[in-house]
Amino acid sequence: MDFNIGTAIVAGVVATVVMTIVMYMGKAMMPQQMPMNILHMLGTMMTRSTGPAYMMGAMMHGVMGVIFALIHVALFVAFGLEALVAWGILFGVVHWVIAGMGMGMMNFVHPVIRSGEMMAPGAFVKNLPMMNVMGFLMVHVIYGLVVGGLYQALA
Repeated sequence: MDFNIGTAIVAGVVATVVMTIVMYMGKAMMPQQMPMNILHMLGTMMTRSTGPAYMMGAMMHGVMGVIFALIHVALFVAFGLEALVAWGILFGVVHWVIAGMGMGMMNFVHPVIRSGEMMAPGAFVKNLPMMNVMGFLMVHVIYGLVVGGLYQALA
C-alpha cells in the first residue's frame, strides 16, 4: 500500500469528527460523569471568549487529528501493515498514551488552568470521574479504528 496524503487527511478529519461527536454525546448523556469539554479547554488556551474559544478549540483539535492520522498512515505504510482496522486499535491506544501525557502537562501551559479558573484534567484525565477516564481511552481507540478502516477502504 502506498502513502496517499489526501486520503490520510480525509481519514484524519472524519476520525476526528467521529471522535468529537462521541465525546460530546457522552457529555450530553452523562454530564456529571463526563464533564471534560475538550474544544473549550483547547480554545481557552488562546482566548477566554466562549464563542471564539470553541472555534479555536475545534480548529486545534482538527489539526491535531490530521497530524495524528498522517503519522498513523505513515507508520502503516512504512511497516507494510495490512488489516489496518486492527492496527488502528493499537495505534489508537498509542495515541491515547500521547494525549494522556499531554493532558498531564495542561496545568503548566494552559493560562486558565494555571490561574485556577479551570480544573486541570491531569495525566490521562485522572482528575475527572472514572467514566471520563474510560471515555478518553475509548474515543482514541475509535479514532484509530476509523483512521485505519477508512484509509484502507479509500486507498
